[in-house]
Amino acid sequence: MIDILVSGAGLRCRMVLESLKKVSDGQIRLAGIFDPDREQAVNLARDLDAGEPIICDKFEDLFDIEAPWAMIFSPNAEHAKQIIYSFNAGRHVFAEKPLATEIEQCVDIYKASQESDKLFMTGFVLRYAPLYSKVRELLDSGRFGQLLAINANENLHPAHGAYIMRNWRRHTSLSGPHILEKCCHDLDLMNWFAGSLPLRISSFGKRNFFIPKNSDLENKYPEILFNTWQDPHRIESAFSDDTDLMDNQVAIIEYRNGVQAIFQSTMANVMPERRMLFTFTRGNIDLNQQTGILKYQTYDDPEPIELSFPNGDGHGGGDDVISAELFNTMQTGKPPMTGADIGLESAVTALAIDQKKRKKEIIDLKPIWEELKR
Repeated sequence: MIDILVSGAGLRCRMVLESLKKVSDGQIRLAGIFDPDREQAVNLARDLDAGEPIICDKFEDLFDIEAPWAMIFSPNAEHAKQIIYSFNAGRHVFAEKPLATEIEQCVDIYKASQESDKLFMTGFVLRYAPLYSKVRELLDSGRFGQLLAINANENLHPAHGAYIMRNWRRHTSLSGPHILEKCCHDLDLMNWFAGSLPLRISSFGKRNFFIPKNSDLENKYPEILFNTWQDPHRIESAFSDDTDLMDNQVAIIEYRNGVQAIFQSTMANVMPERRMLFTFTRGNIDLNQQTGILKYQTYDDPEPIELSFPNGDGHGGGDDVISAELFNTMQTGKPPMTGADIGLESAVTALAIDQKKRKKEIIDLKPIWEELKR
C-alpha cells in the first residue's frame, strides 16, 4: 500500500483519485485530507470508500501523518506555498495544473524541486491522451518535414464557461487568469509540439459574453448554460460582475526555434472545439479533441488519413494513462514525463500572455529563460 495526503477535496481531486484507485488495483490508501470545507473532505472519504483517513483542520497538520506522497488539488493561488511546504516536509509531490499563479512562484517551485531529492509531477493529463501521443509520434517520424506554424484554440461549451464563472475560478486572486487555469493544458501541448520555448508573446482579450446585459440567456436557455457538475459554493448567475476573468482572448507566440503560433480561447460556444492545426514544409496535421478526429496528409499521401480517438473522460482518454504513470512513479521512483520544468514552462507562457494583455506590450521571455538556464 502507498499512503497519500490530499489537499483540496474538490471535483478534480475526486476524478484523479478514482482513476488512481482503479489503475493501482486499490493499492493507494488515503491517509489524510485537508480542505477548508470539512464536509467536502468527509464526503470525499465516504464516496471513495477510503476507510477513515484523518481529516485535518489545517494544511500543515497533514504532515503529522506518515505518508510519502502529498497531492495538491487546492486553488491555484495556494499551490506555491503548499508544494514547497511539502518538499520541505520530505514528501514527494503531485500537483494539479497549473503550477502557480505568478511567474516568481513558478520559479520558486522549480528551484525547490531541483534542490529536493523528492519526486514531482504536474497534472498535465492531455500529454497522456492517445490523441496527442499520436501527434507526437507523427512529429517524431520526420515525414512532415519542418514545423512552421501552429493554429490552436480552446472554445468551451457555454455550460462549461458558466460553471467557471459561477465557482472560485472566476476570481484571478484564487485561480489566476483563465489562460492559465484552463488553457495551460493547450499551451503545454504547444510548447511540447513546437519543441522549443516561447520567445516573444503578444495578446488581446476582454470579457464580452458573461456580462450582466446577457443574463437573460440563463432563463431562455437553461439546458445550454447550466452544468450538472456539483459545486456547493457556486454563485447563482454566471453573468454577474463578480469576476475579473476575460472570456475571450487571443495570443500570438514566436518560439525560439522560429515556429509561430496563434492560440484563441473563448468560453461560450454552442459548437465547442479544442483544435490544433499544424503546418509543416511537407504536410499538415489537423486534430479536434472535441470530436476525437485526427487528420493528416503529407505530399506523399494522395488523400488525408483520418483516425478516431475516444474522449469519454473529457481529457481524450488521458486520465487513466497519467494515473498509471503516477502509480508507476510512486512504485519505482522513475521520474514522470511532466515534472516541474514542464509545469514551469506552461505557466510562464500563460502568465506572460496575461501580462501582455494587461500591459499592452510585447513580452520578451528571453531574460526569464536565461535566468533559469533553459
